[in-house]
Amino acid sequence: MTHLNHPAVSSDTAPAVARKWLQLIPFLLFFLLLFSFTCRVPFFWDKDILYSKIAHWLPGHRYSLILPVEMDPGYPPALAYLLAFAWQITGKSLFTAHLLMLPFTLGLVWQTRDLIDRLFGDRYIVPAMILVFADTVILSQTVVFSTDLVMLFFMVLGINAILGEKRILLAWAVAGLLFSHMRGLMVVAALGIFNLYSARDRESHFGLFRTALPYIPALGLFIAWMAYHFYRTGWLLYHPASPWSGCFEQVNGKGFARNVIILVWRMVDFGRVFVWIIPVLAFFRLNRKNLLTDPTIKLLLLLLTATLIFSLPSMLIYRILNGHRYLITFFYLLSLLAAYLLFINPGFRSKRILFILALAGLVSGNFWIYPGKIANSWDANLAHLPYHHLRKEMIRYLEEKNIPFDQVGSEVPNIVPIRYIEVNDDDRSFHRADLKTDRYVFYSNVFNMFTDEEIDELNNSWVVAKEYRCMLVYVKLYRKK
Repeated sequence: MTHLNHPAVSSDTAPAVARKWLQLIPFLLFFLLLFSFTCRVPFFWDKDILYSKIAHWLPGHRYSLILPVEMDPGYPPALAYLLAFAWQITGKSLFTAHLLMLPFTLGLVWQTRDLIDRLFGDRYIVPAMILVFADTVILSQTVVFSTDLVMLFFMVLGINAILGEKRILLAWAVAGLLFSHMRGLMVVAALGIFNLYSARDRESHFGLFRTALPYIPALGLFIAWMAYHFYRTGWLLYHPASPWSGCFEQVNGKGFARNVIILVWRMVDFGRVFVWIIPVLAFFRLNRKNLLTDPTIKLLLLLLTATLIFSLPSMLIYRILNGHRYLITFFYLLSLLAAYLLFINPGFRSKRILFILALAGLVSGNFWIYPGKIANSWDANLAHLPYHHLRKEMIRYLEEKNIPFDQVGSEVPNIVPIRYIEVNDDDRSFHRADLKTDRYVFYSNVFNMFTDEEIDELNNSWVVAKEYRCMLVYVKLYRKK
């Protein structure tokens, strides 16, 4: 069952190259088609809108390395600088923002194909890639402006660089991870452990320094940036006045237990429970000795364990840092492990049934929307797409009825100026809802920040002046009686 092949992905013969492109083209075309339908989707969740704000601010302030407190994420937001440069060249538009994401999407497809070829051989590349990209979190990040997508791309690039012994490419991957997302530092730590383990089993054993060398340049730059940031601002990561300081509120024992339950829920949510069936069946039905000695399984389990261990502290200790996308690297590796166990192991006789079940479960995850007062991770599946059209319809209704924005309360992510969401010159914005003073409330089931008490009051004591619905999403304009 051993199929790991470090040095080369495949031969360079014409048939091998043609076969590689035949495997890639359906996925490249799919994501190009998806791009054509979603290339004008507005900035959506708080993390996306933050980068829009930064990119709007930078050109007028000489691309300062120090950002205003209300925009400063506490780590180097390189993607915002890249977006600002792109907008300077092409003009500000949603299309340019999505176009900037497209190379990372297509690059992830390419790198995933190469990684599966290393781990599996090329016989099951297509079904394995289908299983990976059907995950709702990964798929959803390809239609928004996503630092998580960039982080995932550089992680897979880093894994391929380690397996292929390409140290310069690994150095670029580490830089991309550190400067794309704060959680990229956690992924770099996981890659470092994987690198040490992988190098230990090779004939060309690197010394510790040689193994660490690709990590040094980017880590040096990252530390220098953090030191400069601390020198200029006096804080790192977050500060008490930060808009997202509540995310870093530490929990007590009860809150910790609640976070453990939420973590388990996230792991099986959005149809992922059907993917878990494959490794569970493998553990109970297949030869465990063969499983534990298989080098590919050992490498995937090491990566899974390392990424999870480095993600756990922030997800369990703090109050809100437990969204689905915080586990995007874990979900990617889980799908790879499930695909390897399913397709390579001869002990599974019902491969087609299990594959269809897992795939159908993941596709159905885009429709797993919890009712009532249960918060949904709308940025982690495709169910949010109708919201953008409905939001614009409600704004048109407000304009037709001459209802001023200052009389309308709303919630995150609908309380920032329209210019940052839709990339235009409209400076109007809704404010955070106050049911005691507001005359109208713009509500959607996409908003997670309304309390249970506020939802009850809106339903019982306010009148629905207007409502728009599409599929699983609705927006309502409540008017005070």
